[in-house]
Amino acid sequence: MTEALAGLIAAVERALDDGALDSDRARAEAMRPAMEALLHADEAIPPEGRHSLNGEAVGNLLHADAAGRFHVLAVVFPEGTSSGVHHHGCWGVIGYLQGGDEETRYASSRDDGGSADLTEASRHVWHQGDVTYLLPEEGEGWHRVRNSGPGDGVSVHVLCRTPADHPHRYWDRTTNAVHDFPFVEVEPDRWRAQIG
Repeated sequence: MTEALAGLIAAVERALDDGALDSDRARAEAMRPAMEALLHADEAIPPEGRHSLNGEAVGNLLHADAAGRFHVLAVVFPEGTSSGVHHHGCWGVIGYLQGGDEETRYASSRDDGGSADLTEASRHVWHQGDVTYLLPEEGEGWHRVRNSGPGDGVSVHVLCRTPADHPHRYWDRTTNAVHDFPFVEVEPDRWRAQIG
């Protein structure tokens, strides 16, 4: 556990415990300074958090809240990999630690659980030091992340619930079908989303 990571965890706990913060956006904004401090720290996360899974994308678990309210992952996308279009069913705060990603966000005109009609709403390239949010309560749950390089992209994700309980779905763009896309622990403290 690095000092910067401990500071982020403490900030998340304070934000979640603060009854005056009455929305996911307000809580995310309260977490942001600690995320920014982590991204600029000399030792942000343990070195093993920056490792891919044999050249494939992976989420390396850095912390799981004992009460199951949130977890922190170091997500590694090697150059040329993509997440596919997926939906987070609850809040997240993402900080870019190394490299960057192109994120495409989607708007849903129909989402009945089993299928969805999505259209591209925005596209943004995030760079080292940037912070962004996932706020499904504001319609920001669907997105795709792609690392066009150079090198591995490493981002720190503070996400609601535990990895096993995080609500996550995948959209098949050829059929519009929506599938469960749970995080699965493929090695100790290493998680990947897989179609359920």
